[in-house]
Amino acid sequence: MLQPARRRSGKTAGLFIAGSAAFIFSVLYNGLVHLVVLGSANRQMEPLRCADFSSKIWISLAGTLAVSFLFTGIYVLFSREKNVRTGAFFGLLFGLAAAVLVDLNQYVIYPLPFALAAAWSFFGVIEFTLLGAIVGSIMRNKA
Repeated sequence: MLQPARRRSGKTAGLFIAGSAAFIFSVLYNGLVHLVVLGSANRQMEPLRCADFSSKIWISLAGTLAVSFLFTGIYVLFSREKNVRTGAFFGLLFGLAAAVLVDLNQYVIYPLPFALAAAWSFFGVIEFTLLGAIVGSIMRNKA
């Protein structure tokens, strides 16, 4: 299902739109999850944060922007069939990889409650699955 695509011409505008949509979705989704849904649990972790955390938020936003466009680019390059279904499947796999590489390692390295790390993983997988559906719907193959 995920194979190198053959045609790449005329995709620049679509890549920009899909990457931008992915970025906007990620910022809004993460705001909802981390500030509202997991707000009290995340506040318990404040002593582990850098004292000047808020002055470095731009780094987090730049990272989100980079991941949004990398995600979109990888999907476009390696998915022959582009639609909501394959986008969501790609997002699910990407999210599972991110959960293992990021959240599991953070649980091992930092004194985090397992329930919080598991929640971050769960919501991250959901985020990337939805992100894949969004990107897949924007970059879908023309009939």
